[in-house]
Amino acid sequence: MIEVFEDLVTNRHVNALRWKNSGRKIFGYFCSYVPEEIIHAAGIIPVRVMGGSDAITLADVHLPSYVCCFSRSCYDLGLKGVYNYLDGVVFSYTCDTMVSLYNIWRKDLETPYVGFVDPLCAKRETSRKYFREETARFRVSLEKFLGREISEDRLEKSIEIYNENRKLLKKVYELRKNSAPPLSGVEALSIVRSSMLAPKEEHSRLLENLLNEISERQDAPEPGLRILVSGSVIYDSEILKMIEDAGGLIVTDDLCTGTRYFWDMVNPKTSPLVAIADRYYERIPCPCNYPPEKRLEHIMNLVKDFKVEAVIFVLQKFCDPHLFDYPFMEDRLKEVEIPTLLIETEHVTSPIGPLKTRIEAFFETIQ
Repeated sequence: MIEVFEDLVTNRHVNALRWKNSGRKIFGYFCSYVPEEIIHAAGIIPVRVMGGSDAITLADVHLPSYVCCFSRSCYDLGLKGVYNYLDGVVFSYTCDTMVSLYNIWRKDLETPYVGFVDPLCAKRETSRKYFREETARFRVSLEKFLGREISEDRLEKSIEIYNENRKLLKKVYELRKNSAPPLSGVEALSIVRSSMLAPKEEHSRLLENLLNEISERQDAPEPGLRILVSGSVIYDSEILKMIEDAGGLIVTDDLCTGTRYFWDMVNPKTSPLVAIADRYYERIPCPCNYPPEKRLEHIMNLVKDFKVEAVIFVLQKFCDPHLFDYPFMEDRLKEVEIPTLLIETEHVTSPIGPLKTRIEAFFETIQ
């Protein structure tokens, strides 16, 4: 039941090559601020570009060591030809590193289409207008590359397909509110990550099957301290497994590869391009967007709704946006007596022994 989602993650490159060999175009995207619906409406399969667990051997010649491991790992895989199957790749201005990576990728790699979407940080009406225009520019750029129009009807259909997938993911998360959730945090991460790596139509059918069968599950995870994990991209579940092995049960998250990816819907009752732009403009923000209060409100709502007992921040070393936001989030959570723990990760996970001891000691202070 869960294995099919894990397989989509593990064999993502094999699957993408299979879809490409069947005649489909494949686009990679680096950030959840990239409007996938437009790519999908163009008849292209969008897949999230993610790093890997293999040693970084080529990228460090081009990128300094103080660049986050996500960027270094993704670029390393690009240099090694792992992403040669991509017909296009789309970046977003979520930090200075991503802007630089866009320029380096465009210069050094031979991906046919390299695009860029710029979501503005400031929340004012001029910013909304700008992002609507930016979304329209992205559509035109794709149309020029493909040599065909992306129709309003196709945009509306893509909105419907993506909203359906988001609603199903939210239903899966609703099950985790139970006192004995049927899914572990590691499994939930695989489910959400797989939604970024497969055609949405196929993934939605898998989610429907999961929701129909999950009530009969006999091997549900053991109850534990109810944890919310906050951070950016988590593409390796080892750290989550460590948290759950130490006695925690991850019941929800504030992750770029979790709730922030699917929580908000596109309004189907407005002009499709405007609706898509507004959804990404108004969504639960990542730290690259301000003010941070909206994201804090999202976290506080999750803490309440999922009966969270502690929050663990899993942040990549040198991830400036998240590390800048962390003190603010920590202080606000302490004000409502929610314990927090900060774990900084590198490409090669910190030594397991000391990290496991830190997590266990943190849990002991709560229980």
